[in-house]
Amino acid sequence: MWCEQCRQPVEDEELTEAGACPECGTVLREERRPVPWHFKLMIVATVIYLVWRAYQGIGWLVHHV
Repeated sequence: MWCEQCRQPVEDEELTEAGACPECGTVLREERRPVPWHFKLMIVATVIYLVWRAYQGIGWLVHHV
């Protein structure tokens, strides 16, 4: 967890029973941030590249073995 007020990470064991930061008392919520679209695009491009390189490697093996 991250406390915006203190600008520091807070371990789960350090949280108060109400789920607040022990330093400033701000209630912390664990929110999942959405995955950025450009990260998804990078993953798709990487997969396409690796499939293409595997195809080229298999073709090279077939012609040279």
